[in-house]
Amino acid sequence: MELKFYNDSLHDYVEKYTLSKEQLKFVRSPVNNIEIAKYNKQRYPVLGFDNETCVSFFVLDMESEFKEQFEVIDAVYLRSFSTDYRYLRRGYARQMLTCAPKFIHEHFPDIKYIALLVDDPNIHAQTLYQKAGFTIGKQIKGERYDGHLMYYEIVKGL
Repeated sequence: MELKFYNDSLHDYVEKYTLSKEQLKFVRSPVNNIEIAKYNKQRYPVLGFDNETCVSFFVLDMESEFKEQFEVIDAVYLRSFSTDYRYLRRGYARQMLTCAPKFIHEHFPDIKYIALLVDDPNIHAQTLYQKAGFTIGKQIKGERYDGHLMYYEIVKGL
């Protein structure tokens, strides 16, 4: 798995990225996220590649609207994490989460934690994050659903 920050040369990969209606209940599409990031320079879209195939996506957000509610300091908010619908259940999400701490540490060495909000109805994601080593934090109100903040200590994962 290779992680790459989005740039315009990767546009075709993003255009072909497919999410199901079920996935879109919990995340924004990569196209939508990239459009937001054009105007919000604190958001960094990241694509995950298996060889030449874009299989996963997330955004690193340095100034999340939830930042004041984080229970840790020096955290980056990981948002809209998804795997292309065509490549689900192949272990790509787990690989992406395994690569993320090193990638974040290389590009943002002052960041100590990955924070995310997992929606309460998204049981599959909760299980995935826990298996990847994230710890459950407090419950808060998200954009669409109530959810729990979850954290991963980057230093521990290197």
